[in-house]
Amino acid sequence: MTDQENNNNISSNPFAALFGSLADAKQFAAIQKEQLKQQSGSVFGSEEEALCNSLHVPADELPASPDDSDNSVSESLDEFDYSVSEISRSFRTHQEMCEQLNINHMIQRIFLITLDNSDPSLKSGNGIPSRCVYLEEMAVELEDQDWLDMSNVEQAIFARLLLQDPGNHLISMTSSTTLNLSADRDAGERHIFCYLYSCFQRAKEEITKVPENLLPFAVQCRNLTVSNTRTVLLTPEIYVDQNIHEQLVDLMLEAIQGAHFEDVTEFLEEVIEALLLDEEVRTFPEVMIPVFDILLSRIKDLELCQILLYAYLDILLYFTRQKDMAKVFLEYIQPKDPSNGQMYQKTLLGVILNISCLLKTPGVVENHGFFLNPSRSSPQEIKVQEANIHQVEPPPRVSATAPALR
Repeated sequence: MTDQENNNNISSNPFAALFGSLADAKQFAAIQKEQLKQQSGSVFGSEEEALCNSLHVPADELPASPDDSDNSVSESLDEFDYSVSEISRSFRTHQEMCEQLNINHMIQRIFLITLDNSDPSLKSGNGIPSRCVYLEEMAVELEDQDWLDMSNVEQAIFARLLLQDPGNHLISMTSSTTLNLSADRDAGERHIFCYLYSCFQRAKEEITKVPENLLPFAVQCRNLTVSNTRTVLLTPEIYVDQNIHEQLVDLMLEAIQGAHFEDVTEFLEEVIEALLLDEEVRTFPEVMIPVFDILLSRIKDLELCQILLYAYLDILLYFTRQKDMAKVFLEYIQPKDPSNGQMYQKTLLGVILNISCLLKTPGVVENHGFFLNPSRSSPQEIKVQEANIHQVEPPPRVSATAPALR
């Protein structure tokens, strides 16, 4: 090392400012190095020693002594530099382990899955869910790795979706013995469309809570819920005993009745966008027409006095306001034979418009939704039926300005 390089090395060190001049700093560091060398096995602890360590004076700057050679001083410095690098490497490893642990816990909280089936009493209860689905086959495949990370989470989600009865794979993550039915229900959710929606909601919550260094991973988990839902809709046949489209309709129906419809439509908007970007396996109409088939089969048997009818109408209102779904709906309600007027009555729109309080067949009162066998009913029975009809109030309509709608 040249004199100029050494001067730069010393002068750039913040501890050098404690001395009157650069030369004083170099002399002090050289003296301290010599003293430390003579104290074999000593541990750096004093302020003077820390200052000396931080200056990193090279061997050629140390004063010669009868008992020392340049080689012995150089070896001492090399050992010191090696120990510093080891400490630094250990610190980085510790940081990485902490980050990996936090990522693993976050994935467990979002997807309620795990590769770790160790004794719950050995786990830290902070930051992990009380129940998870244990992915045994994947854990065996990965052998020594019992944690989830961003490189294997997609494989783990797919393995979870293929489980026919995830409730049979539940394990306790904490040592708590308290019965937790809601945790069992959430982790063991069998309907995979509903499960992915719940994961989407949990990922949204994580995004608002995690520290900044985990935020990209939380966002990635959120995106994985959408991409996996797209895959489920594109290839429903690979999921055994799962009627994906019925689950979609049931989720929307439950959301309307539970007053969280906007949360579901936010999820659907992102899924629809993902489907439109990938129409190689199936076109968007091919994916969504089964949804209208289900609505048609359910609405055609409803009567005006049934509140359920209005919930289905709200679902259709959403679809007709959603640009891409509206296009599919317009194609779907076209009759197979436009020249036959009665064919319009059998379309989804025709079935809705055909619902009436009047008799479907003039003169035939059997199985009428309002007054069954009215000629044989007493006046009191008719009054009770009338009172029930007047009490029927449709649920609040879906807002036309909902932020989730396009």
